[in-house]
Amino acid sequence: MCGINGFNFKNAKILKKMNQVLVHRGPDSEGTFFDKNISLGHRRLAIIDLTKDGNQPMEYSHKGKKAIIVFNGEIYNFQEIREELKKKGYLFRSNSDTEVIVASYLEWENNCVNKFNGMWAFCIYDPQKEILFLSRDRFGKKPLYYYFDGKKFIFSSEIKGILEHEVKKKLSKDAVDLYFSMGFVPSPFSIYEGVFKIEAMQSLIFDIKTRELKKFYYYECPHYNPVFDKRKLITEGRELLRDAVRLRLISDVPTGAFLSGGIDSSTITSEMAIQTKRKDLQTYSIGFEGEYDETPYIHTMRDYLKVKHNHKYFKKEDFEKGLKDIFYYYDEPFADYSMFPTMTLSRFARETLTVSLSGDGGDEIFGGYPRHKMAAQMVLLQKVPKIFRKMLIFFIDKICVKNLSKLLDGLKLSLLSKEEFFSEAREEIYKPEIYKKINRKNFEKCLRLANNDLIESTILMDRYYNTLADNFLCKVDRASMGASLEVRSPFLDYRFLEYSAKIPSKWKASIFNEKILLKEIVKGLIPDKIINRKKKGFTPPVDRWILENKFIKDIEFGIKKLYEKKIISEEWKNFYEDHILKRKDLISNNYKIRMFLFWKWFNYWN
Repeated sequence: MCGINGFNFKNAKILKKMNQVLVHRGPDSEGTFFDKNISLGHRRLAIIDLTKDGNQPMEYSHKGKKAIIVFNGEIYNFQEIREELKKKGYLFRSNSDTEVIVASYLEWENNCVNKFNGMWAFCIYDPQKEILFLSRDRFGKKPLYYYFDGKKFIFSSEIKGILEHEVKKKLSKDAVDLYFSMGFVPSPFSIYEGVFKIEAMQSLIFDIKTRELKKFYYYECPHYNPVFDKRKLITEGRELLRDAVRLRLISDVPTGAFLSGGIDSSTITSEMAIQTKRKDLQTYSIGFEGEYDETPYIHTMRDYLKVKHNHKYFKKEDFEKGLKDIFYYYDEPFADYSMFPTMTLSRFARETLTVSLSGDGGDEIFGGYPRHKMAAQMVLLQKVPKIFRKMLIFFIDKICVKNLSKLLDGLKLSLLSKEEFFSEAREEIYKPEIYKKINRKNFEKCLRLANNDLIESTILMDRYYNTLADNFLCKVDRASMGASLEVRSPFLDYRFLEYSAKIPSKWKASIFNEKILLKEIVKGLIPDKIINRKKKGFTPPVDRWILENKFIKDIEFGIKKLYEKKIISEEWKNFYEDHILKRKDLISNNYKIRMFLFWKWFNYWN
């Protein structure tokens, strides 16, 4: 893991400043490269080949051609690619994956990324073609921002690197609207006008001479093509899991695991324990007080695996302490409040480890969220004639039977169109036009990929747009890299995308269950108590702490000030004041938290 920077002119002083603000991403070494057209900077967190041969920027030459690279991430199958390149006459002086990337570029040019199994954000300078070639991995695990005003092209792993230049910090109205609608700023937007994210599965070519910029997707999302052979799918799933973990155990530094007590992290940790023979395997977890705590399940896995487990509790004072410094690492407003314990967990693990494996991605591959079950319920209920559903809604509403509240919610949900279901359509919820436009485009694509299967398309919406790249993966990247810790996620091996497309949606989520096939895949690998437990996300009581009276007053004050500064629109102001502040349900609480965290972020950076 590292931090990368660069721009299309020579300036050592600015490049030094860019590298300095990314020191948390790469505390082990610093490197720079200059010529008359280019400045490239790098901060290194050494994982593979700890010698100076692995330092960057790295130059590679072959048969009269050369290229220079700055790279953040890991290519897990680099050893296989290196052997293929050796047969073609390529020579290597290091044991690093970085050298394999730049050699691959010289051999396959832009198509080299299709060879890679890993997570990456990199820039390759090709002096022969006079271009910069930038790319971001298929899931968007590693961030990559850029700025282009027609003359200056600047890129960095984090926005704060770009802001070391004289770039105007004007908030983007579209990004603000999207943040309040979604809880994060999705690609290609950033919170600032003129600064953009390269998207997951996307590459960018900048022509230094003509100053033309071209972006393209190098990976095509697989179409849903179910295979109704459960035994075959279970065998394939087990083999893929085993190999994905094997690849992510390749490291020259101490490697452990995050262990939450859920099915995903338990599965990864158990497979790690098998492959490492449990020798010195370190696991780390965070506990919470009261109903939020998963410590008993964590202890179940600890005792089952007999690993060296490290556990600590995240308390209210940890949250309040985190409010003082976490926004430095999150350059954009971000509303997933589990970022606070994720940062604490990362710092805790970094005391012993440099690399940790996690269970991220299991829900998006195998269908693990409540929304996926809701889609299954909607499919079932829509088989009942609409007139009968409306009659049932009227009857249940009339007699107010609390035990039927979930059925009532499901019946109301079943009356929605697919577009309304995807957009959480409710009359009182304000959604700006930019959100409606993007959401409509995304759900239409997911419906096509899913062959109009509602359950599958709901899972795809989460995987590609709602929960991963710029949301949960952003949370983990900023928190872990803020602690100089690399996090690897076997379920985010791109081969799981192709595998998931073969799993029938009915074996992902049903009206009562989720991750149906995964639970059969891991049978015998982890205890039944973990497999059969009720799903519980990484949910600390931060929402309860934020919604205490003193912070509600902070939210009210923030709404007024942000409106006065013309940061939020009159529509958002009225929505908060008329609908959100007066209510105490889950939806309104989520919006209050978004406003609170935006206001805190705004005060930190302005």
